[in-house]
Amino acid sequence: MKIILLIIAIVSSAFSLTINESMLKVHSVLVPKILLMDYKIKDKLQNSTIKIAIMYKNSEYKYASSLKNKIDIRYKNGIKSYKITTKLVRYKNIKNVDANIYYLFPSNEKDVQNTVKQAYKNNALTFAYLKDDLKYGIMISLNVSKKIKTVLNLDAVKKYEISLRPMLIEISNIYRPKVNIAPYKLNFIKLYYSEIRIV
Repeated sequence: MKIILLIIAIVSSAFSLTINESMLKVHSVLVPKILLMDYKIKDKLQNSTIKIAIMYKNSEYKYASSLKNKIDIRYKNGIKSYKITTKLVRYKNIKNVDANIYYLFPSNEKDVQNTVKQAYKNNALTFAYLKDDLKYGIMISLNVSKKIKTVLNLDAVKKYEISLRPMLIEISNIYRPKVNIAPYKLNFIKLYYSEIRIV
């Protein structure tokens, strides 16, 4: 039993290392601005207010609170003519949560997909802390290396009928899902191209 608990603790600790305050600071600056790139922003807002739902699991509460505080402080006077409000929401409480942007901390596939469905009902944008979570249908994330660039899942953007300004698309990296190829198919492809080179 002690061994099992130790393994769980190690895994949980390793997983939490994927989240850091430096990344949250960058996200806190960019997330509220993303909605400004939506052509239909004025039609989606009530009382000129951008509502951000920060989705988290219990283990990420500390980070979710940190992100909320960073956004609240930076945008206490709003952005342009819009007010900014943030709300912490546990994944299990996603039902009936109304927002314009859903920010998703790492979770399981079911939690993420339930949030994506709720965002679709509200014609809202979705933003992932981890860019790998774009595979679940989330629209936007960030790639942070030497330069910070947004990463767009255009398939999700089109599927959920979001109209983004061309400027955002031009300056972003486009997410391309990984395709798993069965070994026998991969060998066939290698053989095919080797024959082409021989000819």
